[in-house]
Amino acid sequence: MQAKVFVSYLLAIILAVGVIATPIDVEGSTTDASTVFENAGNSFSGAPDPRPNEPIITPKEGDVPADSTSVFARDLESLEKRTLGCVRMTTNPNFGGLPLRACGLPNGYCVNLATWWRYRVSSFSPDPYTFCKIYIGAFCSSGASLMFGSPGYGKLGKWDNNMGSIKCWY
Repeated sequence: MQAKVFVSYLLAIILAVGVIATPIDVEGSTTDASTVFENAGNSFSGAPDPRPNEPIITPKEGDVPADSTSVFARDLESLEKRTLGCVRMTTNPNFGGLPLRACGLPNGYCVNLATWWRYRVSSFSPDPYTFCKIYIGAFCSSGASLMFGSPGYGKLGKWDNNMGSIKCWY
């Protein structure tokens, strides 16, 4: 009888610890990409663009994006939980100001920023294992950056308050 009580007590403790240790989203709410990007909710025709075979930049603090003609890349220093197709943007440098986390970006397709966000993004970061290129022009037409991943850029250089579109792969 005492063994049954002990096993029941032990099982209750294990379940309680499992509930307490369940991870939650610490960054807050997530916004659907179609509310931030003009054509993210559209049905796209044709196959998505293949992921480029260029170096992927892992930004360090203080870095700014580089033009797509650069060739310098760094390796990831750690593995993180994978979240597909999400990006984080803020209105001030170094991830200050009004924050936004948008998910549901189409894999390998160009999406334009909504008019309000086009001239206000000063920091940009894809989630781990999502890699993006940012563009000055709409429809990914001009001013491409190198492809980069998390942790993104707190300062966007020539893309600061001048980002027209993005294309991400995951």
